[in-house]
Amino acid sequence: MTISTSGFKVNYYSGAYQERFGDNFLLQSLDIFKDKTSPLPKVELDELHENMQSVAASVNRYSTEVDVTERPRSKNRLIEIPHFVTTGNIGAESFQSRRRTGTQRQTDIGELVSDEGIRQYLKFRATKEAYLARALFAGQVLAPYTQDRPVLDFEEEFGREVATATVDATKTGNGPLEDLDTAANAMRFALGGWLSSMRGVVVLCSPEAYKAIKFHQSMLTLVNHGVLPDSNLFNASVKASLPAFQAMTVDGLTFINTGLLYREFIPAGQAFMVPVFGANNLVGSDLQPFECYHGPASRDARLAAEGAESLFFQYGWEDHLHNQTIQSEYGLLPICYNQSMITKLTVNTAEA
Repeated sequence: MTISTSGFKVNYYSGAYQERFGDNFLLQSLDIFKDKTSPLPKVELDELHENMQSVAASVNRYSTEVDVTERPRSKNRLIEIPHFVTTGNIGAESFQSRRRTGTQRQTDIGELVSDEGIRQYLKFRATKEAYLARALFAGQVLAPYTQDRPVLDFEEEFGREVATATVDATKTGNGPLEDLDTAANAMRFALGGWLSSMRGVVVLCSPEAYKAIKFHQSMLTLVNHGVLPDSNLFNASVKASLPAFQAMTVDGLTFINTGLLYREFIPAGQAFMVPVFGANNLVGSDLQPFECYHGPASRDARLAAEGAESLFFQYGWEDHLHNQTIQSEYGLLPICYNQSMITKLTVNTAEA
C-alpha cells in the first residue's frame, strides 16, 4: 500500500511478515507462549485463580437438570505493554560504489530496503526470544519505561513460584530416569485440569545436564533396545527451523540441549521442565498459562487510528530527496500466570 502525504510517500510492509521466518528461535518454534494482539497499549490481565477445567457431569436424560460452563474467576490488572522501535536510513551513500555481496555489480536501493526490513524483523524475533526466555526462566519482564517499577515480577504479581526438583545422574540402576519421572508426575499434579490441554513436556537443559542424562547407562540401554520414540513437539517441521539444537524424547519428555544460548538463566547442571499447551480442547479466546501480548503501533498515527493489530509493524517513507527510512515497531509482554507449572531441575552430574 502506498500513500502520498505532502511530499512523502509511505509504504506499509507488515503484511510481508505474516508468516514467520528465521532459524533457531527455540521458544518461539516450540510455541510455548500463545501469541495475542491488543489494540490498546495497556491490557487487563485476568489472573487465573483456579487451574481446574470443569468436567461435565452426567444428568438424567429426561429431567430438566442441566450442566453449565464455568469461567475462571478473574482479577484484573492493568499493565502497559513494553514498546520497541527500530529505524534504518538508506541514502545514496548506502549503495554508490558498493558491491553487492556475492556478485560483481553495484547493489541497488531496492535490495537495501529489503535487506533492512528483513534485518529489523530478525531483530524483533531475537528481542522476543530474549523476553520470552526471561519471562519463562526468571519470571520477569523488563519494562523500564512502562511500569511503575522497572521489572514486572510474576511471583510478586501472581503469588506463584517455580517448583524445584533434584535429578541424580550419578547413581547406578535407573539413574536419572526415576527422579525425572517423579518430577514429571509432580508437575502433572500441579497442572490440575490443565493436564487435559497439554500437548507435551519439554526439558530445556544446560549442556552439562543434557550430557549427564543422555549418556547415563540407563539411557544407553534404552537406545540400544530402540525404545526411544520420536517427539511430537520436536517433529521434522520444528527441527528444520532449529538446526542448532540437539533433542531426544524419553517417556513423554523432550530434552533439548540449549547450548550457551540461555546461559544467563540456565547455568551448568540445571534444566527447566515446562509443559506445552495447545491441545484441541482449548477455546481460542480462553486464557492460557503462558501468553505473549503484542501491542499496537504508536509512532505511525494512521496505524494507531485504525487500531491495527499485528505481532510486528513495519513501514517506510521517502523524504523530498528520495532518501528512504525503514521503521519497525512492536510491543512485547510475555505473561506466566502460574509459575508453579514450571519445574527447575538441579542435575547432579559426574563432574560435580
